[in-house]
Amino acid sequence: MSRVYRQVAVIPYRVHEECVEIALVTSYGGKRWVVPKGSIGDGEAAMDAAIRETEEEAGLLGELADRPIGRYRYTKRRDSYDVDVYLMRVTVVLDSWMEDEHRRRRFMTVPDALARLHPDLHGFVHEADDLVRSQGRRTSESAFRSVAWGFAGDA
Repeated sequence: MSRVYRQVAVIPYRVHEECVEIALVTSYGGKRWVVPKGSIGDGEAAMDAAIRETEEEAGLLGELADRPIGRYRYTKRRDSYDVDVYLMRVTVVLDSWMEDEHRRRRFMTVPDALARLHPDLHGFVHEADDLVRSQGRRTSESAFRSVAWGFAGDA
């Protein structure tokens, strides 16, 4: 019997020289480029899981959007996973992080990120790019939740 699990993924970005850059990390084995993604712990809020996964897998902190920009489903073995995708404006890039011995991290342009990511994520990267460009360099405080050194700020 298959089960459905909830996960979160994050599209971390920064604006560098007026260009939107997306942060990708390698999969744990280092073979593919991915976005930070993982399971929501028991009793953990989805936003808190998104913040935790991004810090653990990518060593990034920032301002997380209050709501997901979308959702997708994938199947692995007999189980299904519903993944809420969040947008994070990166404000801190850590020199070392929990999984830095197992993953590489790189900021890249949107076209470069699209060339490396699974097609299922392309729509979310386009959505992130559109949202960032429509807001300019400023973000609405009501739309994002600040994170400093791994702790969620007041919403």
